[in-house]
Amino acid sequence: MSISLGAAPKRTADAVSQQRESRRAAKARRQATALPIVQPTVRKRSTRRGDLAGAVAGIGLGLAIGSALVTTNGAWALKGGVATCLGTITAVAGTYLCLALMVLISRVPWLEREIGHDRMIKWHRWVAPYSLLLITAHVVLTTIGYGQSEGKNFAREFWYLMTAYPWMMPATVAFVLMIVLGVMSYRKIRNRMKYETWWTAHLYFYVAVILGFGHQLTSGVMFSHYAVFRIAWVALYIFVAALIVISRIVLPLNASVRRDLRVGRVVEEAPGIVSVYITGKDLVRLSARGGQFFEWRFLTRHWWWQAHPYSLSAGPRNSWLRITVKDLGDQSKALASQLKPGTRVVAEGPYGVFTAGSRETNKVVAFAAGIGITPIRAVLDDLPRPTDVTLIYRVAGMDDIPLRTELEELARANSWKFWYLPGDRRNYPMTVNYMSQFAPELSNSDIYVCGPEGFTDNVVELARSAGVPEARIHHESFVF
Repeated sequence: MSISLGAAPKRTADAVSQQRESRRAAKARRQATALPIVQPTVRKRSTRRGDLAGAVAGIGLGLAIGSALVTTNGAWALKGGVATCLGTITAVAGTYLCLALMVLISRVPWLEREIGHDRMIKWHRWVAPYSLLLITAHVVLTTIGYGQSEGKNFAREFWYLMTAYPWMMPATVAFVLMIVLGVMSYRKIRNRMKYETWWTAHLYFYVAVILGFGHQLTSGVMFSHYAVFRIAWVALYIFVAALIVISRIVLPLNASVRRDLRVGRVVEEAPGIVSVYITGKDLVRLSARGGQFFEWRFLTRHWWWQAHPYSLSAGPRNSWLRITVKDLGDQSKALASQLKPGTRVVAEGPYGVFTAGSRETNKVVAFAAGIGITPIRAVLDDLPRPTDVTLIYRVAGMDDIPLRTELEELARANSWKFWYLPGDRRNYPMTVNYMSQFAPELSNSDIYVCGPEGFTDNVVELARSAGVPEARIHHESFVF
């Protein structure tokens, strides 16, 4: 094991020679002590079901828009018909995208495993503005079209529609809620919010979709005059609702009760950092892997209604799971003082594709920064022996390092090459020449990285510069 407590060693001839000798000695020790194993066959993650789900969603959107075009045939030539027909099409497309957004955040287990949590969130963020834009266009165009047909201005027609048509007042409330959530989703505003605030606010999106449902069936010609489209639309809502209820409520509750998940103990690892051990029965049946995360719901008086995403900080055991949390929010700050052993736990998951099973080689270079060490540590737990591991850990200082003793003991036991990079990050340029001092096999390895967004981006760029194929660069943003 190599542990650097300061800046990287200079690349002198003596240093290179010593480094080679050290690697030869470490290799000899590994060969002498390693148990005979079969060379691991890395499982390629299939994306067929994810591709199929995407294709079905695209076909569904096409059918929804096509149905709207069928029902508006002949109405385009009427007074105000162009605006009204466009309002119908944008309503159907925008609402369909809203339902797609709900599926993307519904935590469907197989879909998360196929696509990955961070990619699902990125798709959610990409689709959301289009759905809001289409819903806004529907409100404006429909009001204009109805106003033109009745000879009223926009304001008078909007007020008339809202007060005279059935279910239009709830639909207006739904529209306002969507606008507010859209503004809150603006990156600069979202970044200033606590996770608890963001999570609670987004529950209102479900409320908005429900409030907008009634007026679609009673006021829209497409559904009030065509039974086949009405039945199909109701069936789509029922399908999405069932998917959410089963994925977010039924499956987690069933697994948590059957496995009897409870808080075992809470351990302070460093100032502001605690580990929570969750005990249970036959936890191997949860099919969790190191590097994945769960949405954890601690059933206390204050926290039962909210779920928080925390990664496993150790490879899963049959009798316990562990998370290690830094005090970055209201709940994480209070875990050490308020969470008691015996507290029941509901866990949604596991989620994520940041696992040892996605690697392609038997060499791993892992980069971590700050609390990002926790999923990295869990991934390393899952690696078969012998795997050539280099761990590069970026820390602010050497005094309060999460899991330090544990990491160093694991490094010694497994002959990992382990480097600390303490202090100012500018002392450690993310260049191939510089980082090769730590990881000479960088270009021939699988790269795992977890940490702040800027750190992750720099490591990904480093790996690409070293010629590492995209399939061997593993990172997953734990975003909300």
